[in-house]
Amino acid sequence: MKRVGFIGCGNMGEAFLKGIINSLMVEISDISVYDLARGREIENKYGVKSLESDLDVIHNSDIIFLAVKPNIYFDVIDEIKDSINSSKILVAMAPGITMEDILEETENRNSKIVRTMPNLPLMVQEGCIAYSFNENLEDEEKDFFKELFEKIGMAIEIKEELFDAVIGASGSSPAFMFMFIEALADAAVLEGLPRAAAYKLVGQTLIGCGKLFLESGKHPGELKDNVCSPGGTTIVGVKSLEENGFRGAIIKAVIETINKSKEMSKKDK
Repeated sequence: MKRVGFIGCGNMGEAFLKGIINSLMVEISDISVYDLARGREIENKYGVKSLESDLDVIHNSDIIFLAVKPNIYFDVIDEIKDSINSSKILVAMAPGITMEDILEETENRNSKIVRTMPNLPLMVQEGCIAYSFNENLEDEEKDFFKELFEKIGMAIEIKEELFDAVIGASGSSPAFMFMFIEALADAAVLEGLPRAAAYKLVGQTLIGCGKLFLESGKHPGELKDNVCSPGGTTIVGVKSLEENGFRGAIIKAVIETINKSKEMSKKDK
């Protein structure tokens, strides 16, 4: 059992917090949070301890989730770096900030760092977590995180140099999915379907398609073909999507997302 602390607890921090509690791998009494805006709210909601400063979190934790916005990441690390020793593990979750960046900022080459890229559906325990370890973690520590992440969501260990692609595939893509849901529902509403019904039908269809794809092991093109009857309604819609650049628009959006992540990584820290 480990003591876990959160510095910041926005959407992603809270998603990790819920997952850790549900995993039963950490006692609630061993979880603490420092969040100036939401600390008491989180304490009342989950029964964890709300602390008075980020340094209090460091002193009371073995594992520290840095769940603050990227623009203040290094300000926070500057505040806590003198209290970080090689027995503590930092869990990062910010795009564009590498483990090497954090090592340089801590001024301690022995710092143990886990880099993660979660996505928003983690808030309902249906998300993805890509993760990578730096060389300072021991095998049993890696095993702990692997088990923990697999209990929180669908977890994949990825080389850190591929994190920009992960951001395109799963980190940013929920926004595109929500736009797709909205567009499908809008079309149904245009034809008279009540919006509440349209959203339920479209949302469940997206859940079902993802589950069918993952569990069937079939190529998505094969599954698409299974819905397209000769001369039927679906193939007409597929034709329209192809004519309007559906695939190309998605690929372009994801590539631009990845390029933005790479650009952020290259900025002077």
